[in-house]
Amino acid sequence: MIRIARTGTATAAVGIAALLGCSQTNATVTTALTSEDAQESYSLGVAVAQQASAGLQGIDDQAFLAGFSDAFQSEELALSTEEMAAALGRYEEERMAEARQQFEAMAQSNREAGAAFRAEFAKDPGVVTTETGLQYKVLSKGEGEVPGEASVVTFHYRGSAVDGREIDSTWSRNEPVTIPVDGGLPGWTEALSQMPVGSKWQVVLPPELAFGEAGAAGVVQPGETVVFEIELVSVG
Repeated sequence: MIRIARTGTATAAVGIAALLGCSQTNATVTTALTSEDAQESYSLGVAVAQQASAGLQGIDDQAFLAGFSDAFQSEELALSTEEMAAALGRYEEERMAEARQQFEAMAQSNREAGAAFRAEFAKDPGVVTTETGLQYKVLSKGEGEVPGEASVVTFHYRGSAVDGREIDSTWSRNEPVTIPVDGGLPGWTEALSQMPVGSKWQVVLPPELAFGEAGAAGVVQPGETVVFEIELVSVG
């Protein structure tokens, strides 16, 4: 498998140069880069190699570089347009299938971890589990107004995965969020609509009440249960 970006740009560029008919060794090429034109050309070669190989998986190094060489030198290609289109289609389908398998494996692992966490959390006598699967524990009870359906609420929150990985925190920014009571996650809506102002709850949301099976790219993994600590500041 080609590893241009990870095994060294100089080696990658020289490898392509060799397949393009260059007989120079790595040392000869690198020591000959004295003119600006040569340096620019070499740098362009490295950039093209890095871009061409970025994200590629499961490829035959030699076949890949042979195709690069044929295209670069405008030689007669070894495969017809139709054959290449079919091959590229297969490659794309294989990568998509691999990605789906990895996604589903991650989601299944997260679903199992979330279910185990919620089952353990439910053993706490202070935990309430609602019909939707929402779980909450009152950490401190306020005496203020309870939001209505049309209310706008201001609250602090800290969200984390069941393994303790922090997802986000308004406390760390020292800036609460203000949204319509039904304008956030489904689990937020259910919890906030029962909290008097001044209350602080620990809330556990299964994926269907949080970010769903898709998760939130780069923040919440697919199928994750999310734990929130929520403090309702005010109702407008």
